[in-house]
Amino acid sequence: MKTIFIDRDGCVNVRLVGNWVMTWDDFEFMPGAISGIAALKKAGYRLILVTNQRCINLGKFSEEKLNALHDKMQNELKNEGGFFDSIYHCPHDRDENCGCRKPEPGMLLKAAEDFGDIDLSKSIMLGDQESDRLASEAAGVGNFYQISSEQTIADAAKTILAP
Repeated sequence: MKTIFIDRDGCVNVRLVGNWVMTWDDFEFMPGAISGIAALKKAGYRLILVTNQRCINLGKFSEEKLNALHDKMQNELKNEGGFFDSIYHCPHDRDENCGCRKPEPGMLLKAAEDFGDIDLSKSIMLGDQESDRLASEAAGVGNFYQISSEQTIADAAKTILAP
């Protein structure tokens, strides 16, 4: 199945400088995120969110609160015709040497294993950080699109969906 992996902070929502998005009040969708996600979903793509959330293992945030935040995000996206088919997060800090924290490819590989029908070489990754690009390369993802305030998910969707 055609699949797009999307990073959260800096792509779906505005990245907070020097802090983490830990409440719905902190969460602000990036320009073009909602419409781009809806367009990709309507075009039949499986969308998978992959996000580093080290604030969990640092004791600043809980799995339950992260899930509640993601539930609210999903509800907002569904109201506009989009949603993530699955959400993967890495709770580990940088020094824990896990295989899932981007730039490691673990979350992408786990999703491919879980779904069973993802051809990583034909998949796409949308990310704003070098760690996103490196994770997609390490997993063998076929295409990477750099997301920023000037190049939004909506812009990437137009390119991806162009005939």
